[in-house]
Amino acid sequence: MFTNTLKNYFREYSKYPLVQTCEGVIRFGEVWEKTDKCVKNLSILEGKRVGLVSVPSSETLTLICALIRLNTQIVLLSPLDPPPLIYKYIKETQPSVLFCEDDYICKYTESPVSIVSYKRIDDIKQLEISNNWDKLQIGEECVFIIMTSGSSAAPKKVVLTGSNLLNNAYYSNRNLIFQPGDVWLLSLPLFHVSGLSVLFRSIKSGGSMYIPSGNIRWWEIDLPLEVTHISVVSTIMKRLLDKENYFLRKRIQGILLGGGPIPEGIVRKCYDMGLPLYTTYGLSEMSSQVTTTCPNDTLSHLLTSGKPLVPDTVKIGKDGDIFVRGPCRFQGYLRENTVEQPFDEEGWFVTQDIGKWTSDGYLQILGRKDNVFICGGENIQPEEIENQIMSSGFVDKVMVVPKKDEEYGYVPVAFVDFSEDNKEKALNEYLQERISGIKIPKCYLPFPSEFEEKGIKISRKKLTEWVCNNIKQKGK
Repeated sequence: MFTNTLKNYFREYSKYPLVQTCEGVIRFGEVWEKTDKCVKNLSILEGKRVGLVSVPSSETLTLICALIRLNTQIVLLSPLDPPPLIYKYIKETQPSVLFCEDDYICKYTESPVSIVSYKRIDDIKQLEISNNWDKLQIGEECVFIIMTSGSSAAPKKVVLTGSNLLNNAYYSNRNLIFQPGDVWLLSLPLFHVSGLSVLFRSIKSGGSMYIPSGNIRWWEIDLPLEVTHISVVSTIMKRLLDKENYFLRKRIQGILLGGGPIPEGIVRKCYDMGLPLYTTYGLSEMSSQVTTTCPNDTLSHLLTSGKPLVPDTVKIGKDGDIFVRGPCRFQGYLRENTVEQPFDEEGWFVTQDIGKWTSDGYLQILGRKDNVFICGGENIQPEEIENQIMSSGFVDKVMVVPKKDEEYGYVPVAFVDFSEDNKEKALNEYLQERISGIKIPKCYLPFPSEFEEKGIKISRKKLTEWVCNNIKQKGK
């Protein structure tokens, strides 16, 4: 059983640190002892579905490990989502209880299910626990239900098993070495597969996680000297590179860069600085990484998304569609209590991403198929324009979306954060030499205040809706 596998890892690495914070170290053996008490107190939840508003902390990780041992179905929810959206997800998934930190209990007073604090799990014995759903029929092990980002559509509920995540950890650690004594910064949220996968990489390898204190924006402070590995998206990586000497005298052995299109300028700067960069392509449906570059790869390779971590798990269809399968592939999408499996008879899942292979077997991501729009009869891939804008060095962040137009059908407009004032003309001149005129944005807009980056990604769908509601067809 998966629980026995987990127990063996915790026993093997019992003397090694699993969690590190500014307050100290918690070893594998200590975490397992703490989960013993949790398992006893939470035994009523064995095999049931629970909601978890996941804030990174040692208490959260202990609770997750205990819930894994109880073979529960864990619905991971974001503390950044407003209460009405949390309630919507609760009604759709119907967990027996909702776990959250003390600070969030007052926010969820209208929750349709009972709320339990991480720190007061003894209280659960006093609650009436319902079980509206039968156990999902996908084996006797824990299940994680993760909300996709919903960048171009309504979020889907991705169902992953513990084995899916542990398999991904195995192949990741084999490529980007992570072992006892190494420390991976938990820089991405646990409700996202990129954060959750760090926990499983640690369990698989005996490495540890460093959890930044409270709600600190970790990229604004100096990186703890203990950290050897980090996962970042392009926006954060640019901020780090802009900080003079940020990586000086650091122990960094691996920087995993992904989460969307990666500007060429960022990759080139990392390469010129000699940083141990790994570019990657992944998705929730594959438990995180699908392709990643190799240690000490060339610059041309780092400008791709790497090679498949597992053989025979990635293929490209005739129209550029990327298909994936294998031991890390999800079980399906949760709809009520049914797991819908959008796979063909050979197990392939179509990702909606499009790409191509290089001559030496590296994957190049061209964009999202569902992001394409037609301007004057020509297909426009927003990611192509975004990559060129980012490569100019004039902007810190960009997203291109379509705006309705009487003459062309749709035209591209760009939301940007300019790094300097009065750079719009210079950017247009830069783009005129690199892309066709029809692809040059018709206007540049600041990101609306309601779209400040609170999570990993800004919703392209919501920005498109904003343009539709706020920008007239002609002019700005």
